[in-house]
Amino acid sequence: MTLWFVTVGCLSSDPPSAALPSPTTTALSLRPVLGSSDLAIGPNRLVFALLDSQSAPITASSVEVKLALVKDDIPIPQSNLSAVFRPWPSGPGGVFTTNVVFTKAGTWVAELTPIDGRAAGELARMVIKVVEQSATPGIGSAAPRTVNLTIRDVSSLEELTSDLNPDPNLYSMTIAEALEQGKPLLVAFATPGFCSSATCGPQIGVIKEMRGNYNHRANFIHIEVFSNPHEIPEDPSKGIVAEAVNEWGLPSEPWSFLINGKGEIVAKFEGFASREELELALDALL
Repeated sequence: MTLWFVTVGCLSSDPPSAALPSPTTTALSLRPVLGSSDLAIGPNRLVFALLDSQSAPITASSVEVKLALVKDDIPIPQSNLSAVFRPWPSGPGGVFTTNVVFTKAGTWVAELTPIDGRAAGELARMVIKVVEQSATPGIGSAAPRTVNLTIRDVSSLEELTSDLNPDPNLYSMTIAEALEQGKPLLVAFATPGFCSSATCGPQIGVIKEMRGNYNHRANFIHIEVFSNPHEIPEDPSKGIVAEAVNEWGLPSEPWSFLINGKGEIVAKFEGFASREELELALDALL
């Protein structure tokens, strides 16, 4: 698994300066880091961070996002959005997220401007590659009816998760069984003990808190990224990627998927998703 936060894009990969969302003479003073590795036609959650010239993270309440589709080296403005700041669960900095609908595959560019904070009014430009079809299950598609291992199949939870303080309820049923119940389902793919981005543990912490608060109104499942977490305490290179991860086409970790009572995926979150984001999406179903 790869570090989702830095593998997808950076300022150095931008197209020539002619490919801009809109004419501008403002110097590029910020460096964007794209945190979304699976962007396709349709609705997407766009994730990015902003760094200053010293590679220090930029924070702001929100960032203005001007999107344009590049066609024949000419930017065609598409939409203006606002991306909200999501602080890291631990440590300084965070990422910005927004929901965007890409109408066509190809190269898109975004001009990013913090609306407040120490970098207010400064500019970053980010290239976004959009493909025809997502590698992961798309919004509106049927969730894979995965028959994952549960607590019934093992002698201890250490065989199911690298979480040091696991909630047994997250491992009590398969995804296929949960889909049969007709309730909203939140599935989190993460490896708390071996996460390359250090966000899997906090993500599962959020999932555990939510499960307790939503009681029996929704189901919650954690799928460990590795099928043998108990065999790799000191060497993740010995890990065997779980079949479920391949079945869902996941290029990174963590990932969370929200599924409605009809078994359709209604939201998906690459990287760390805040409790606020997840609860907002789940409450819409309830």
